Amino acid sequence: MKTYLSILIAFVLFAGLAFGAAIDGKWVSERKMNRNGEEMTITQTFELKADGAKLTGSVSMAMGTMEPRKSEIKDGKIDGNKFSFKTVMTTPNGEMTSVYEGTVEGDSLKGTTMREGGQGQPRPFEAKKK
Repeated sequence: MKTYLSILIAFVLFAGLAFGAAIDGKWVSERKMNRNGEEMTITQTFELKADGAKLTGSVSMAMGTMEPRKSEIKDGKIDGNKFSFKTVMTTPNGEMTSVYEGTVEGDSLKGTTMREGGQGQPRPFEAKKK
């Protein structure tokens, strides 16, 4: 019985590491936005790396023709195929913290992002692995 339990525990740990490794790499999300009657594309690039249950990396965001802004990931976590992290961006109105949560589903990241503190509505995103 102990042998079966040991094998089961090893399998669960290995499966968790495999999902963590699946998030490693570059992911790109694009969505359309209308601002003052002008349609623009928002492109987010996620560069992610799992180390056990810790998730590190960065998120770059570009709106239209503007230069991308890059933010380092803070408090990144991965548990199986679920992930979460925060980014902090400096804006003309001060610092803005965004919270990302989602899942790894094959070659897609699917989740939501919203401002910390519950300001605004969660925005869904889907990023494809590059």
